[in-house]
Amino acid sequence: MNREGERGQTLPLWTLSIAATLTLLFFMTNYTNTVRWQIRAQNAADSAAAAGISTDANMYNEKTTLQFAAAVEETRMRYLLQSMVNVVNDPSHCGSSSACDADYVKLLAAYNAAQAKYTQIVASMTAAQTYAGGGLVNGADKAVALASTSCAVFDCAFTYTTKINGASESVDVIACKKIPLLSPTLLGKATGATFTAIGHSLAVLSPISETFVPGNVNPSTGVAYQPDESPAGVGVPTEYGVSFKSLSVNMTWYVAGSVRPAAAVAGYGCS
Repeated sequence: MNREGERGQTLPLWTLSIAATLTLLFFMTNYTNTVRWQIRAQNAADSAAAAGISTDANMYNEKTTLQFAAAVEETRMRYLLQSMVNVVNDPSHCGSSSACDADYVKLLAAYNAAQAKYTQIVASMTAAQTYAGGGLVNGADKAVALASTSCAVFDCAFTYTTKINGASESVDVIACKKIPLLSPTLLGKATGATFTAIGHSLAVLSPISETFVPGNVNPSTGVAYQPDESPAGVGVPTEYGVSFKSLSVNMTWYVAGSVRPAAAVAGYGCS
């Protein structure tokens, strides 16, 4: 049998296979690049929107912290007032008149200190009310604007378009960029053709509520978050002490939440 005439018959098949593989590889690379930029655009929009809403979330959380501090100081003052009443009404627990006088002076000093702290906290709460009364008044637009300049934190590759809605307390951000196609001529496109990578995010204030008992034991340390106090010193009756075990504080914290945005309308920037 003469096999000389059969030599090279598989070469066309190999050629077609290699061409098909390269074509598939090109389309996969182009598709992967498109998806990569779309994910990057969405991450950029999410980060910018979260930064915008976080300015007010931080202020609300500051107000919650002040409310907790006020509850602690109010509880301390109530116990100290009762302790002073106990010293006056039942001096037998002191052991002697001079001891009662000394205990009363210590309790009074502790009460005055607690009252001074409480006054400071109330003043801070009054000042914070201006910035935590609703309406996104803490510079959400300025925070989002940092996305275009703070490249170490945000993605500066995109153009950001922001809409701040104070009534619904939401921050709407669109991140957009035109990306050059890989070998556009192979896709039947003109030289320099691009596709649009766009991310759209809507951030809102998301509340998280908890009930906290400061007198409970911290499992990490084995001691109470807010230990009992004995302003009159050691060895005095428990009636002269301060306990936070009965204090229960309802607190609400705020974080940047994300909801589904409405369809993007024309007019957003894209570079």
